[in-house]
Amino acid sequence: MAEILFSHDPRTGEVVGSVPITLPDDVPAVVERSWNAFEQWRSLGPEGRRPYLRNLRRVILDEGLHIAQVVQSETGKDLAEAYAFDVLTSLTVIDHYIRHAAKYLRARRGSSWPFVSTRAWTEYHPRGVAAVISPWNYPFFLSAISTITALAAGCSVVLKPSEVTPLTGQLFVDLAALAGLPDGVVQVIHGAAETGAALATSEVGIVAFTGSTRVGKLVAKEAAEKMTPVVLELGGVDAMVVLEDADIVQAAKAAVWGGMTNAGQMCTSVERLYVVDAVYDEFLARLQKEFTAVSAGTGDGRDIGPIIFQPQLGVIEAHVADAIAKGATVLRGGKRADTRSGDYYEPTLLTDVRHDMQIMQEETFGPILPLVRVADASEALAMANDSNYGLHGSVWSKDRKRAERFAARMETGTVAINDVSINFVTPTVSFAGIKQSGHGGVFGPDGLREFCYSKGITEPRLGWPTTRLLGVWFPRRRGVRYWRALANLLFRR
Repeated sequence: MAEILFSHDPRTGEVVGSVPITLPDDVPAVVERSWNAFEQWRSLGPEGRRPYLRNLRRVILDEGLHIAQVVQSETGKDLAEAYAFDVLTSLTVIDHYIRHAAKYLRARRGSSWPFVSTRAWTEYHPRGVAAVISPWNYPFFLSAISTITALAAGCSVVLKPSEVTPLTGQLFVDLAALAGLPDGVVQVIHGAAETGAALATSEVGIVAFTGSTRVGKLVAKEAAEKMTPVVLELGGVDAMVVLEDADIVQAAKAAVWGGMTNAGQMCTSVERLYVVDAVYDEFLARLQKEFTAVSAGTGDGRDIGPIIFQPQLGVIEAHVADAIAKGATVLRGGKRADTRSGDYYEPTLLTDVRHDMQIMQEETFGPILPLVRVADASEALAMANDSNYGLHGSVWSKDRKRAERFAARMETGTVAINDVSINFVTPTVSFAGIKQSGHGGVFGPDGLREFCYSKGITEPRLGWPTTRLLGVWFPRRRGVRYWRALANLLFRR
């Protein structure tokens, strides 16, 4: 009898469904089936795959409310939020690649200077089976990003969703079938770390992992044994900087939304907030006013949602306790919410925060907003860059050119100017972390080509090979004086 994985509603603890666990020993057979499906899917080419992707877009749209309901049942988040940030965002990604995948994968002609008798170009070919390992915080969207991108690139997919949100992951098999995708092109397996490790170390063409930096490093290490390429979208301790010429009202509202949405369980959450001294007091007053718009466990429009993964509560509490022990002041929250059921943590605002606190150095992944007063823009930039992570950041200023200069100097893979977290739902430009926040990226042409290997091809323009025309074949007929003269002729400027 197959082992069973149960899914629970974090608001109540009730079981909402179950799926069979895929044992590690069974993973190779799933991957082999995916390789068989890949041959057919690859052969269609970008234009041949486009009708299937259109069908998948239509199916996601038609099933959107059901998808959001499943997401809500496993994460506890508001239904409207589940639709907006799991369904609508996924539609945005697939629509982008329906429109642009063929162009992104088109062969790119290159110059062969100075060997002008040779024609050269680069082609992009799918890597094969894509192993997609996704997390629990945005279980549909974060699975969809890599799954859809891999499909658009011509890969088949084996998806291993989080064991916390298996029902949402299982949806992809049903959606693929409704869209008429060839059998085996999208498969889903279930289980905990052992199943994920079995997939990452199997005979796949690429591994796309979204999750914590700790686990991402383990995935990269395992994949390296077989030189399997990886795309890693990992943790962040993202900084928001408010300069003295910022729109204070807008920035305060953004900080509360960016730090509290989904109870802070977002890789692009505002986890560090730096405000220039000249406007600090005004900003703090406004920030406290905006905190009245959020609450935990209310079930209404102010509700930030529960902590989806119960062990995460321990991390949140440890970080807040460390901050308090080192001198931080709790202006709001700072404890579990008093609710009749579910795992909720109160929206929390901390001041008197120092950089040696865990909450400033490690990803908290909870509804905590630590506020730091800085002297000026230079100190703000130095402190924002003083991190081992580099996933996302934001800067607030009414001076567009100044904000752009500041953004360019932030040591992160993505930056939003006068906004927060919008980059993670903007598939036209690359989304990738630096430092401990990841390797490779998603979105745009770069994200699609991550799932391909590039092949450089050359061809003689004339009847003879260029190497023969150069006179380098045996026996050699030209000496070093000739080659030195040619080098000077071509490159002496």
